[in-house]
Amino acid sequence: MNTAVQLRVAAGEHRPRADLLFGTPCDLGEGTLGPVARFRSGQVVAYLMRSRRRHRLFVFRTLDVDDPLAVTVPGVRPRVQLLMELGTAGRIRLARSLFAYLVRTGRDPSALPDIFYVRVGAALGGRLPGHKILQSLLPSPLVAMPRPQGTSERKRAGGVRP
Repeated sequence: MNTAVQLRVAAGEHRPRADLLFGTPCDLGEGTLGPVARFRSGQVVAYLMRSRRRHRLFVFRTLDVDDPLAVTVPGVRPRVQLLMELGTAGRIRLARSLFAYLVRTGRDPSALPDIFYVRVGAALGGRLPGHKILQSLLPSPLVAMPRPQGTSERKRAGGVRP
């Protein structure tokens, strides 16, 4: 099943503008509001919507069927699997540089697993404090590590000072 994405290149004062940040459409048609890009199932698409005051980036994967549990993204039909949503200019700029890096290094963003984008979205979305990002990606230790002995305890135990 193909997914249609509405592009709006010439936006008016009160109408949002919608562009593709990343994605290779299989077909490009003309709609009533502007061009419509069609994507095959399983493709990762980065879709940027801009209005006067707000910017929103949706990164989603197109689906094989119209799943009722999937997410509705404005201007995209049928529903898709939303991987991340960003709403600030700085975070959108970082996501843009991520896709540029993936393309520059020859990696296909559609071949990366969904959990990659979910983790990137959590890090870029600011839902974790900076010092906890690494801790959240690493497995938790099962056994507590023994604490190193202090210098006074080493001297009593006959240890050598490092």
